[in-house]
Amino acid sequence: MSNKSKRKNTRQVAKQKRRRTPSTLSLAVPSQPFPPDCKISAAILHLAEPLRTLYREPHRLQAIIAITVMAWNIALFPEDEQPHVQGMLLERLPPQMGGEDVGVLLSTIDTLIARKNLLYPHVREYILKHDLSFVNDRVTLTVGTAPVPATIRRRSS
Repeated sequence: MSNKSKRKNTRQVAKQKRRRTPSTLSLAVPSQPFPPDCKISAAILHLAEPLRTLYREPHRLQAIIAITVMAWNIALFPEDEQPHVQGMLLERLPPQMGGEDVGVLLSTIDTLIARKNLLYPHVREYILKHDLSFVNDRVTLTVGTAPVPATIRRRSS
């Protein structure tokens, strides 16, 4: 089986598993609304909070924040474009990732997208870069952003 066929098969298995894999992240509405001028770094940390409480190791926190940033940026695309953007991400995953792992990743991204749309629908900033640092038990996130127009579309091939 060629590499392309393996990736396609992995994507199909992941889609099937994603349909069956419930996400453990909460979509609950916060008790206090977030201000329209909130810091995006704080918003990313807040979106990732359910995962951050489960995993405290620095290497895991790096991965959680990177996935949260990906989900934030994907959420800026129209809903009908998001599966294509996720598909581009899947093509870049290491080949040793199994279908179940990919399914969990996609489910997590979908839940983070839903949280972003619920909590920060008014924030239209694309995250260009991020830097996560650890000092003692304190996590600090710095982001570089660029404004995004009200609607964006992927470039056609």
